Amino acid sequence: MKITFAVVVIASAFACFVQAQTTKSIPRPPAQKPGAPPDGSAAPDGYSPIPEWAGQTHAPRVAVSAPYAVDVVATGIANGYSIEFMPDGRMLLVERPGRLKIIDRSGQISAPLGGLPQIFAGGPQGLVGAIADRDFATNRTVYIAYTAPDPNAPSPPPRLAGVLTVARARLSSDSTKLEDVKVLLNAEGIGGKIAQARDGALLISSSIPAGVGILSPDWPQPQQLDSLMGKVLRINTDGSIPRDNPFAGRPNARGEIFALGIRDDQGLAFHPRTGRLWASEHGPRGGDEINVIEKGKNYGFPVIGYGHDYNGASINKDRTSQAGMEQPVYFWTPDIAPGGISFYNGKLFPAWQGNLFVAALAGKHLARLVLQGERVVGEERLLTELDSRIRDVKEGPDGALYVLTDRDGGRVLRLVPLRER
Repeated sequence: MKITFAVVVIASAFACFVQAQTTKSIPRPPAQKPGAPPDGSAAPDGYSPIPEWAGQTHAPRVAVSAPYAVDVVATGIANGYSIEFMPDGRMLLVERPGRLKIIDRSGQISAPLGGLPQIFAGGPQGLVGAIADRDFATNRTVYIAYTAPDPNAPSPPPRLAGVLTVARARLSSDSTKLEDVKVLLNAEGIGGKIAQARDGALLISSSIPAGVGILSPDWPQPQQLDSLMGKVLRINTDGSIPRDNPFAGRPNARGEIFALGIRDDQGLAFHPRTGRLWASEHGPRGGDEINVIEKGKNYGFPVIGYGHDYNGASINKDRTSQAGMEQPVYFWTPDIAPGGISFYNGKLFPAWQGNLFVAALAGKHLARLVLQGERVVGEERLLTELDSRIRDVKEGPDGALYVLTDRDGGRVLRLVPLRER
């Protein structure tokens, strides 16, 4: 089948505490009172912050677009959250309620794999990531990121009760189950993504509690070095802390921290030439960002940002810059709700070489960002005709671009040059 183009939350009245590897407990947000209206809205409010430089937001529309066709690869996906290619060309498909599946090269979707650990799935939480080890061909190792239930939480669970956890496992020889599952890290957050660097280390984003009714000033953890929330973390594949991490061995700091001042990163990708880590970040009401994540750097939240809180209030008096804090490469206000991201380095679309693609949920499109170095000089919005939330995007081994649509009835789509048709 082919389409061708020219171009929520579980409430309870208490706070719980996460068991974490820190000297203090990290409280979870109190749930909204039953029947109470939400404290705010995600709707745009007219706020239009001044960027630090021309093109940091609202970059010019791309003058020339590459015509493309869209093939439907797989259908019937329920709450798909991510796709990741394995070395043999198959895809790991994550469905957030707690299902890990494999899509073969013909588009067939497997039954859910067995052997997954217990997962807390509610609202935005659940199974949030799965990647194959760079040496998967010889070790069959996969890494998963998920929210585990807090064993000390009473029933029914509080809002955002799951605790972000990273584990490694071995995919069975018949690819039907995970074996030898080993937890590597209690990452404290309510969600996050996982990626593997060229040196083999794992990079993990760990987000803070967020959403309508949760206010940014109540969550200072992104600026606290004794908390793993609101950070990008870096660990070895056995869960140990790399010696060259920026805070390793520092008193009163967690050695796993690679970068801080993060709100809610839902996309991680390494630049194919520089090897630097890029991330997409959800702001609250506006202030969605693209960042280049560097060792030891502070990305500002909630001290600086380009959005308002869900109740309409400014965050830290609308401060958008401060000495010692990094600026985003690019931001969107109002929201597009960025999900997965992927650099294009294939040969099918020469005009897209070096571009960054961003899946947009609220925006219902695939954003193509044209880069000069680490500055955005153009933006194009693709797949708007679908009127569908886009959850993830990945370049495939065949040079095509693969896109995952969101929620029930989700699909994996494949973008190829129109001339091939």
